[in-house]
Amino acid sequence: MLKISKKDQPKVGVFNGVTRHTLACGKDILMARFEYEKGSMVPLHKHSYEQVTTILEGEQKIRIKGESKKEEFIVKKGDTYIVPADFDHEQITIKSSVTIDVWNLSP
Repeated sequence: MLKISKKDQPKVGVFNGVTRHTLACGKDILMARFEYEKGSMVPLHKHSYEQVTTILEGEQKIRIKGESKKEEFIVKKGDTYIVPADFDHEQITIKSSVTIDVWNLSP
């Protein structure tokens, strides 16, 4: 399927105060829109693929840890960040937020 209608985009709660709308999922890539309530958190986790996130609205604190690197920063509307594969990361929502996240699912 090359076109995905809004009615075909599943919406699920993934954490308390965090909702994911899967926009598209192909063989090697997934794109989703996330909505975060103020104060919501995505707990520390990692995955075997890269993640790219763009902030459409709001403000979040991001923590990323991997190899010998550790970063903590604030992202706001218009900012984008990358989480390398196998890096631990978590986020805390400072102001209600909306993001677009893309994952490269291929090994």
